[in-house]
Amino acid sequence: MSAGERHRSAPGAAQDGSGPAHEVRQPFAAPSSQTEERAWRSAGLLVDLAGRPLPTAAVPCAFCDGDDLGDTCPAALTCRTCGAEPGKRCLRPSEHTADRWHHARIRAAELEDQRRQNAKDITLPAPWMT
Repeated sequence: MSAGERHRSAPGAAQDGSGPAHEVRQPFAAPSSQTEERAWRSAGLLVDLAGRPLPTAAVPCAFCDGDDLGDTCPAALTCRTCGAEPGKRCLRPSEHTADRWHHARIRAAELEDQRRQNAKDITLPAPWMT
């Protein structure tokens, strides 16, 4: 899965311990391409929920062929649709490899990110400006 296939859609609120929560967003709307997102990241323009710059070097994801963006990779979870284990691609009913993650697996990753956000995990990437 490429970094462009994942998206950060949940709104973010940061807690830095010095006051009330405030919403932190990326300084841009979602990029039009993976190349654009990588360029912004390399330039140090993207931030986490605490407003800190994300690491500028791309870190390979431990579960898929994309970059680790700091959010939950769908491949880190077992797919509820086809039963694919963490680190394995989703499967079609024919048991051939699917070209995309199943919707339920993507949704489970989004819910895990929401759980992390509710637990005040400020290491999550901030959502895109809308």
